[in-house]
Amino acid sequence: MSSTETDDASESSCASLEEPITEVTYIYDVPSPCSEDFDTDLEDSDQLASERQELRSRENVDIGHITYIDVCQELDTVPIRLVIEQLKGTEVCLQHIGLNTRDVIAIMYALLHNSRVESLDLTDNGMSEEAQLHVIEVLRHDNAISSLNMAENKITPICAASLGSVIEDTTWLTHLNLSGMGLGNEEAKHIATGMRGNVSIVWLNLSNNEIEESGAIHIGKALTINDTLHVLDLSWNHIRMIGAVTLCKGLQENTSITNLNVSWNGFGYEGSIALEDVLKDNTSLKVLDLTNNRITWEGVKHVIRGLKANRTLQILKIGTNPITMDGCRKILEVVDKDNSSVIHVNLEGIPINTKIEKLAESIAKKRSFTFAHGRITDSQFMMGIKREKREDPFSLLIRYISMMGIRIMDLFRMFDTENGASVSKANFIRGLKKIGAPISEHDMKIVAQRLERKGQGTISYSILANGVRNHLRAERKEDKRNELIEKQKREKRKSILMEGTQRMVPAELQELRLLSSLGNKTLSQVFSCTSSMSSRHGSITERESIMLPSLQESTSTDTGNIHSARTFSLPVTSGVSGGKNLGAKPRQKTGGSLSL
Repeated sequence: MSSTETDDASESSCASLEEPITEVTYIYDVPSPCSEDFDTDLEDSDQLASERQELRSRENVDIGHITYIDVCQELDTVPIRLVIEQLKGTEVCLQHIGLNTRDVIAIMYALLHNSRVESLDLTDNGMSEEAQLHVIEVLRHDNAISSLNMAENKITPICAASLGSVIEDTTWLTHLNLSGMGLGNEEAKHIATGMRGNVSIVWLNLSNNEIEESGAIHIGKALTINDTLHVLDLSWNHIRMIGAVTLCKGLQENTSITNLNVSWNGFGYEGSIALEDVLKDNTSLKVLDLTNNRITWEGVKHVIRGLKANRTLQILKIGTNPITMDGCRKILEVVDKDNSSVIHVNLEGIPINTKIEKLAESIAKKRSFTFAHGRITDSQFMMGIKREKREDPFSLLIRYISMMGIRIMDLFRMFDTENGASVSKANFIRGLKKIGAPISEHDMKIVAQRLERKGQGTISYSILANGVRNHLRAERKEDKRNELIEKQKREKRKSILMEGTQRMVPAELQELRLLSSLGNKTLSQVFSCTSSMSSRHGSITERESIMLPSLQESTSTDTGNIHSARTFSLPVTSGVSGGKNLGAKPRQKTGGSLSL
């Protein structure tokens, strides 16, 4: 190959290796990685976190389950799945699960952010005083809860005072169960004082407590003022004597209670007398339970008199009282009247005879009527039979001799056919039969045995005369003693009834004078405003009450705008250093209630 061809080949190969010419354009307005407008991964994560927090807050609205979890974490306690599930409904029922103080605090914070739950049941959880105070404080602000059950949790005077203050101020609580909480006279006083100013509670259960005369007096006074309560349960307490009388005086003035349960107390004879006035004057009572109240035959007479004048009572329970079969029959005879509205009589624990059963069946044929009793028997040895006291045969004999105008000497001469100083027991009995003594032969033998000489089997004139004389003297002495006892009983009963009336009048006289210009307005209409309720009773405003840490004012921002908000500060508890701002939005104070 020539040199010329070699050069041409090298040039062609170089030309083929050269890159094609392209035009490059530079764009100078692209932001640098340091530019503020550049979207980075960090800003994406912040935005997602903000959106996630906002989503959690929206989910927490009206439920409070997220608040509950956050507070449980703060208090170092394990969240309860049942609580989280029930916060989404209208009822939280946590019976018999042993909630400790931290559990209760967490639940209360959740309820503060919840507007769905209407019923709260914390029965038998052994709640401490601190836990109960948290429940009471939340109840003061949560206007969604209308029913509260704290039964079987031991209450202290401090909690009772705080609860009484809430009862006075609340206008949304309608049902309250305080059964089996160990309420004594002091605690009952706080509850009763709150009920004097309450305008919303219609159902109240104070059964199975330790309320005695003093506590019943305060409840009776409250009933003269309150006109919204419909159902009151005071069963299984210790209400008797002056407490029963004062309670009945309050019922006599009350115009709202339709269902009253005072069973298993000790109303006795004094309470029976006061019940007569209640049945005569009260026109709202429809159900009355007097089971096991020591009401005897003498006491049931007054209850029957009240029933004769009553036109509204529908159900009467008076079982397990020693009212005798005659008392049962008298009650049904009154119920059988056309003006009676009674549709059910309960005489459980009291046996009846066939006559009473037939009377009840005849009432059921005329109108709707049911009847409960112990069992049917005609035996004279069963409980419930009014037994006649067996009189001493010697007393019967002496009374007969006196009525017939026979002297002891003449009587003895009838016996002594041999004109001796003594007669045999057989002749003495034969003589008693001869004069027609109204005693049985068995009783004649008893009298002869009482008068005979020791070991001789004969009866002398001196023994007969001395026996008659000593017996008459003993009878007069016994009559005077019984008369004195009856007089003391009457005076005691009269003083109890008068004291019950006096205890009612002075305490209410000033209030009634102030209310005399209200016309036909009811108390619930007049005192529905919370401002007037707070000044209604001086004794209420001066009452000591221990409150939870108050709601603290704080500020928060929402889309740049600063607004006032209220948050709970966590109380100091063991293992908790202090409170922190929880993720959920706090409630705001709006008027008299808290809102999200």
